[in-house]
Amino acid sequence: MSRSPVPLKNPVKAAFLAWMVPGLGHVYQGRNGKGLLYAICILGLYSVGLYLGEGKIVFWKWTNPLHDPENFRASYLCQFWVGLAALPGLLQGTLHHFYGNGPFLWGLLPDIPNQSLINALHPRLGKLVEVGWVYTVIAGLLNILAIYDAYEGPAFADQEVPASASVKHESLKAEGAA
Repeated sequence: MSRSPVPLKNPVKAAFLAWMVPGLGHVYQGRNGKGLLYAICILGLYSVGLYLGEGKIVFWKWTNPLHDPENFRASYLCQFWVGLAALPGLLQGTLHHFYGNGPFLWGLLPDIPNQSLINALHPRLGKLVEVGWVYTVIAGLLNILAIYDAYEGPAFADQEVPASASVKHESLKAEGAA
């Protein structure tokens, strides 16, 4: 008895939903358990990392990595893949770069933290700052895999055993019993 394959619906929409909120693409496809697992693991890892870095480790700076490599935020390229949870960092950097300084959106989005503010976290928190940074980066990288899974579906589908292989298997069983 074979099971029907997983109906993937629209894979592009599922992948986009999986990027927006980890696990949402899987829920859209009816794979609720997997969607819940991805949401809890990825968003949990991201949230713990953000908490450990006191919210100051996820942001984007519009800098040229060739001219200012110390201030280039390559880590945000990974953090971005967490989806909507990481978009305030991009919005913050964009508003800062194109419209100047200041708290944005009536103070809901603070200005980009400067390097001295980030360095000031180390004496108080120690290595927890780096651990938080690593957690947020890993969460983004894990969500890339979840997005791919939402797009492609399960890795293995149940396949019918060819009739010739089934007959061969039955004849080997009969010979072994004799």
